[in-house]
Amino acid sequence: MAAESLAEGSSKNNPRDWLDRWGAGDTPWHKTEVNPFLIKYIHLLENNRNNLKIFVPLCGKSLDMKWLIDRGHRVVGVDLSQLAIESFFKENSMEYSVETRNDFSKYTEKSGRITLYCCSLYDFPKTGEKDFDAVVDRGSIGAIYPEDRHRYAEVLSSVKSSDCRHFIDVFDYDDSVRHEYPYSLPMSTIVEVLGKDWNVELLDSVQDLETGKRLLDKFETFARNIFLVTRK
Repeated sequence: MAAESLAEGSSKNNPRDWLDRWGAGDTPWHKTEVNPFLIKYIHLLENNRNNLKIFVPLCGKSLDMKWLIDRGHRVVGVDLSQLAIESFFKENSMEYSVETRNDFSKYTEKSGRITLYCCSLYDFPKTGEKDFDAVVDRGSIGAIYPEDRHRYAEVLSSVKSSDCRHFIDVFDYDDSVRHEYPYSLPMSTIVEVLGKDWNVELLDSVQDLETGKRLLDKFETFARNIFLVTRK
């Protein structure tokens, strides 16, 4: 799971770079295991609810999606990369159909448990998908241009249900040392971006200096923060 047009360690900041890196297999943001924090806090996301409709923005070919449908939920994801989306289905041995429209392509798994849209996040509302019970954001908000975060918030607000619960996994570091993606998103920024209608709770914070050193060998602290966002 990664970014609209951005990726960890990328040297550019545009959609073409993002797609080129998928094509070259240069995808350090893609993880080969289910997010351990999603596993740890799934009970808070589910909140005693079953068969949820879950949105995964900038989904890539994340294994989190397969894990969520195996728990009985329905998953809807969006990503710019056709390669990433098709790879997800092929690597998980899933049959799928494709429907192409002007603004997006819709990939639907045979059972209907997962649908992935190939388009910009900002075009996602045009798909008509809405009323999501939960959102799983593993780094996507941290990959959005800072000046576009309000657009991210607008899209998410427009598709969430009234009792939606929103899982966010991002980094927090000294952005005077490095101000590029994956961007630093302390709790104050999350609160500012999402607006006054949402409660933001810090569930976990761990030091991830291995990632920090890979990006730039100057960080004394490099936190990975997990938030739960609920409507006030």
